[in-house]
Amino acid sequence: MSGPLIGVTGAPGNVGTPLVRALLSRGARVRVLARRPEEARRVLGEAPELEYRPLEFGDRRTYVGAMQGVDRLFVVRPPQVSQVGRDMVPALDVALGAGVRHMALLSLQGAEKITFVPHAQLEHYLRASGAAYTLLRPSFFMQNLTTTHLPELRRGEVYVPAGRGRTSFIDVRDIAEVAALVLTEPGHAGQAYELTGPGALTYTEVAQKFSAATGRPVRYTDPSPLAFFRHMRARGVPTAQVMVMEAIYATARFGLAARVTPDTARLLGRAPRSFDDFARDVAPLLTQETSHA
Repeated sequence: MSGPLIGVTGAPGNVGTPLVRALLSRGARVRVLARRPEEARRVLGEAPELEYRPLEFGDRRTYVGAMQGVDRLFVVRPPQVSQVGRDMVPALDVALGAGVRHMALLSLQGAEKITFVPHAQLEHYLRASGAAYTLLRPSFFMQNLTTTHLPELRRGEVYVPAGRGRTSFIDVRDIAEVAALVLTEPGHAGQAYELTGPGALTYTEVAQKFSAATGRPVRYTDPSPLAFFRHMRARGVPTAQVMVMEAIYATARFGLAARVTPDTARLLGRAPRSFDDFARDVAPLLTQETSHA
């Protein structure tokens, strides 16, 4: 096999799974770097151009074997990792020492302004690293609503502390296609792309779209930040992860998540997927009857 080897963190996952498939469709060589490689293998399968290695941020024993031979790297911060200077930067240092020449970071819309989020710290690291980098700053993932918030959705609630603010939701499949493009085509080093969907919605409108797609009533309950914190902690979500979620929803509440940009359409050569399309795609998932929902 020839061509650069592309390492992908965050697979399987919302963005990592479609990214691996998008890279393979482009003929790329891909190494999935996962905490549980066998689990990733079960999700993504086997292919001649696909390999698996263990990588766990915070476990330095996994770094060298994961990074050796990788030319380009897709970097995702695991939700449970909040201390990126301690748990991620040493792994990225090893990646640079092993010869990684270009890193694409899955960051966050507004990370250049919201300097206290972990994504901003990773951006600062990459800018100072001397390596080629591309910053992908997507708005809120549509799929977060049907993964992180699936139990509430199945009960007929959109339960997030976003107030009346608008959010320019993006489908992770579009993010993955952009990431595959920047990792396999020249001209993206040193760039920051703010990736959004085609419009900005309130969460009341989101609930209405889920209602229309499922034929069931879905309402937006708009909990307070404190009520949301207590609810997610009672569900067993780690405190650090809930705090990052609170920061992200605060951007919507304060009107900072509504920006719609042309970057996604320009890079992909087509309009981004709409929320209506997404809601129709996931309607069967939301209407599944579960005894614990």
